[in-house]
Order: sequence, then C-alpha cells, then structure tokens
Amino acid sequence: MIKVSPIFHIGIIGCGKMGRDLFDWLTGFPFAVTWVCRTAEQTEQFEEVFVKKQRRAIKYGLGDENTTRFRTVNTIITSDMEKLTHCDLVLETITEDIECKRTLFHKLQQILPETCVIASNTSSIPPDTLFKGLSNQKNCVGLHFFFPVALKNFVEINTAENTSKQAISTVENFLNRTERFYLKLSGNDQFIINRLFLKMQAGCCRLIREDLMDIREIDVLVKENLFPVGIFEFFDYVGNDVMLQSVRNYLAYEKDSGFYLPMIKILEQKVKEGKLGKKTKTGFYDYPVKKIPSKDPGVSTKREKILQQIIYWYLDGVFDVLQRKICSRKELEFLVKEYMAVEQSPFDLAMENGYKS
Repeated sequence: MIKVSPIFHIGIIGCGKMGRDLFDWLTGFPFAVTWVCRTAEQTEQFEEVFVKKQRRAIKYGLGDENTTRFRTVNTIITSDMEKLTHCDLVLETITEDIECKRTLFHKLQQILPETCVIASNTSSIPPDTLFKGLSNQKNCVGLHFFFPVALKNFVEINTAENTSKQAISTVENFLNRTERFYLKLSGNDQFIINRLFLKMQAGCCRLIREDLMDIREIDVLVKENLFPVGIFEFFDYVGNDVMLQSVRNYLAYEKDSGFYLPMIKILEQKVKEGKLGKKTKTGFYDYPVKKIPSKDPGVSTKREKILQQIIYWYLDGVFDVLQRKICSRKELEFLVKEYMAVEQSPFDLAMENGYKS
C-alpha cells in the first residue's frame, strides 16, 4: 500500500529534455511533485499528457488505483512559481546560461522557505560562481543528473564553499530514497564524470584539425573498439552549443588549456553556422543520419596507431580521477560502464594495451 503522505515535496523548474525526464522519473516515487513550466500553454499540454498516462496505467494494469490517486493528488503542473512554497527541494533544469540561472535563483530566494534546498542541474558552471551574491547560499548546491535519468544510476553533488551540511544531508537523503549512486564533489573535482572523457574528445578534434582522419572515420573507430556512440555523434546528441559552453567552463579546471583549443574552434564553427546537432537536424551529421558503417574498409598501421592514441587519451582521464582519489577503483569502473553503456572495464582495457599512467 502506497503511503498517504508523500515522503518529500520536490519542485522541478524547466520543461526541456531534462526537466521532462526528471518529472517522469520522480512521479514514480511517493513524492509530491510540483513542475513549473514556462507558459500556460506548456502547462496545459503536459497536464494532458500526464492525465492520459495515468489512465493508460490503469487500463493496462501498469498501476493500481491507490497509486494513480496518490500521483493525481500530489502532482502539480503549473506556470506559477508561487506553487513551490511547500517544497523541501527544488531542482532547476533550465538552459545552461549563468545569467538566466542567477535571475531565477534570485526570484526563488524571495519565494521559497528558508529550509528549502535549491539544486541546480548545471553540468558545467562552478557552484561558487553560480550562487554568488545570493543571501541563501547555504541552501544552494549543484545536483547533476545524467540523461536519461531512469537509466543512468549516478548523480554528482557539486558543493559550493558555502553549501551547508544540512543542505547536503537533505540532498543525500533524497538520493538514498531514490536509490541513486552519487559522488559528493567540491573544488577542482566538480563535474568530474563529464571531464573524465574531455581529453579523449579534445584529442579527436586535434586529429580532425591536423587532417589525420575525418569525422566519420573517427566515429567508426570509436564505435568499433570503445563505445556504442561516436565522439561527434555524442556532440550532436548533447547539442554543439551546450558542448561549447561546457568545454569553456571546464577549462577553468584544466592545466593545459591549449590542448583543448582545437575542440573549442570546431564547436565554435558549428555554432556559428547554426549546426547545433540533432535538435537542428544538422551538426557534424545531417539528420536523420544514414547508418555509420560498422566496419571501416581496410586495416592500416596508421589506423591502429590512431586507435591506440584515442584509447590512451581515454585512459589518461580515467587514471587521473583514480590517482586524485576522487572515488575508489570499483566506483570508477561502475561509473564508466554506466555512463558509456559498455561492459569492458577501463582497467582491463589498460592491461590489454600496455597502458601506464
């Protein structure tokens, strides 16, 4: 029997891809969920979808009446932020723009109770920078989910200098209730999961700039030997504008910023041309894309050397995280497998390729 009273009161702000995904996921728990959309039209649209989903669940035996009743009573979809006043935790998922986020946070601190924690799903903006100037900084924290939330069982808690122990405890309690694996990160370790693959991505962009391989050849090589998605496919999937802004933010954490400049130049060009990826139907590829061939014709010494270099760039990121003792070897292995949907351990790959950190 589902509990009559919700365990948590959760707010979500933003109805983009991540906001919608978090809403769908969180309404599967015994929480009260208030989802704030930008406009009344969006609110009406998503309310209609939510109601239909509850009816289908009953019709096809995917949920009982008690569960449906609980979700209906404890779910609010609105364009009015004043509806967030009873929340324990508010998750912000709006565009990755620091000024937009800051404007939102200033509004929220006038509305929310002092005990409410404001969590930003930012994937790249340092929390100390993001929350600067807010009077309630102690209740602010970065809470970085990965898409799709239901399939990616890990979250980054990126803490600011002024984030209180109570705010961290609230977030940890929430994540434990949802059975999410999480890393608590601060300082130079923030956003470490995305940054782990940054050197490999930057290296592949250098290969392009030096005319050693083209985009399709690199993606084929990566898909054959490392991951189910290519480097430039991944950029298009995330959005080249989002990638560009994230990489610029990540450079604040990196010592050798020059290594990443070719990646910035390539992404800048795509953004300038309006080729943002799948969302604009053109990026590094045109969409719908023809299937990238599973095999690259021919095997060459050059190809094998480039593959080994890509592998080494990838393992540099992995072993850097391990040597900095951000997490254990077992945790790191889990994160890599979960993030990239692969079976092979990076440490087994290192042994196979004679890699030494």
